[in-house]
Amino acid sequence: MMVRIGLGACLLLLVASAPLAKAPLDGAEAFTRHDFGAVNFRALDTVAVPWKLVAAALVLDDPHRGDVSQAHLKARLQTFGFLWPERIEGAGVPITPSRDHPLGISVGSVTPGLPPVKVTVANLGCASCHAGPAYAADGAPRPTTAWLGSPNTSLDLEAYTRAVTQALKRQSHDKPRLLAAVRTLFPETDRWEMASLRWAVIPLAQRRLSQVPDGGSPLKFSNGSPGLTNGIAALKLQGHTLSSAEEAGFTSIPDLADRSFRSTLLYDGAYAPQGQPRWRSIRREDLTPEHRDRLAAITSFFTVPSMGQSPRGAHRQIPAAERAFAWLETRRPQAFPGPVDRATAARGALVYARACSSCHGIYTGPVDRPRLERFSNWHGRVGSDPARAAAFNNDLTRYAANGGYDKILDARPTGEYAATLLSGLWATAPYMHNGSVPTLAQFLLLEPRSERFLVGGHRLDFAAVGIAGQDQGGVRVYPPGYTPWSQTAVFDTRMPGRSNRGHEAEVEGLTVAERWDLIEYLKGL
Repeated sequence: MMVRIGLGACLLLLVASAPLAKAPLDGAEAFTRHDFGAVNFRALDTVAVPWKLVAAALVLDDPHRGDVSQAHLKARLQTFGFLWPERIEGAGVPITPSRDHPLGISVGSVTPGLPPVKVTVANLGCASCHAGPAYAADGAPRPTTAWLGSPNTSLDLEAYTRAVTQALKRQSHDKPRLLAAVRTLFPETDRWEMASLRWAVIPLAQRRLSQVPDGGSPLKFSNGSPGLTNGIAALKLQGHTLSSAEEAGFTSIPDLADRSFRSTLLYDGAYAPQGQPRWRSIRREDLTPEHRDRLAAITSFFTVPSMGQSPRGAHRQIPAAERAFAWLETRRPQAFPGPVDRATAARGALVYARACSSCHGIYTGPVDRPRLERFSNWHGRVGSDPARAAAFNNDLTRYAANGGYDKILDARPTGEYAATLLSGLWATAPYMHNGSVPTLAQFLLLEPRSERFLVGGHRLDFAAVGIAGQDQGGVRVYPPGYTPWSQTAVFDTRMPGRSNRGHEAEVEGLTVAERWDLIEYLKGL
């Protein structure tokens, strides 16, 4: 799912990982700051990176600026959609953002045994994907303010992976210049770490990266485009079962509100608590601590593909996952920042109750801010792209039983999709499980679905609800005068795993007026 630029198995045979000792964090802080054991030396061979070298190489490799500074590093990482906010909201408690690295990047120094190497390791944490920008009343994103638990639909892990790889390939050939940039960016770096970078880390990185073609990626699969991940391919990579570079089980990043209403996890419902019915309706009164902790134990396994953990190492993070999940159960999504017509939304609530609630849940309360009360956990097929549902296989069932998870996690292929939770829906554009439809208006067939559109750093259209812009030459472009806050990419629905088909039959029975009424109601979820 993330970046693979390992330092080579030859060194890993000589060392033992020495994870950082950290005080327990509670709830939102655990979600924001805890590294879930992923800041360790072994992770460098899969998804982690040598932070100071990567930072220096990215700055030196930027053709648009020549300065070596923290401001330049911040600007460079923001181009990939990483948030470096001044404020964090949505946590329910005050959380001060780091001044030293982006939100969701866990950074720490590790010192394995022999040889005596010291290196600062960075790995991705929960908030890298699951903290999105707040939005202004005109639909413009405010990346200086992060909303915890919202999706970062502009985070482009594929572009970041390729940029890191190519920057290190080019800049490591001038070792003195690269190390001088490390000194400038991180003046606190001691002699031990500088020597480790010079004599161990850079040579081993060069050896590994020499096998990557220019412009290529060290991964055997694509992460997709902004707002997408390829977690099943990443899990297969960790479990040594990845057989095809064309693995295209892309999924979009959801809002995390109301996750406790799920009886299974993942888009295909492949993960269920051991010993529990896989598909069952859940009411608010069913949200017991026991149910919540069962789901939390499963989420600890997510650190295997996303952070390069071993199943056994991930199993040790269950207490931290329980704390984070306990906070998530109390979390509300961002309120829709634009206007909501209550009369129209009230009509939309009736449409939703009749046409949508049996699959997507029963909401009660004010029409501009209802709350989920019951979720059926429907599953099946609605004609959407089958690649992700087909990607989970029996090899992963066996792999997920490792490290103690056989007593916790019932993992199996379903070949279907689980109905999506709609809480916080407005902030999750583009839509569908693979992010293939830019607006709710297109999803509800009020407009033709775009074959190609831009995503990343986008402004939101509060009428159509989704990515603002207009179609020109088959590519959805941004409004005149709007400058995206991160780089953009073209989402092409003709590519494997990215079809925008699906859910048509469920929509076609609604009138045009009913669909617009429904959109107005969905704004408040």
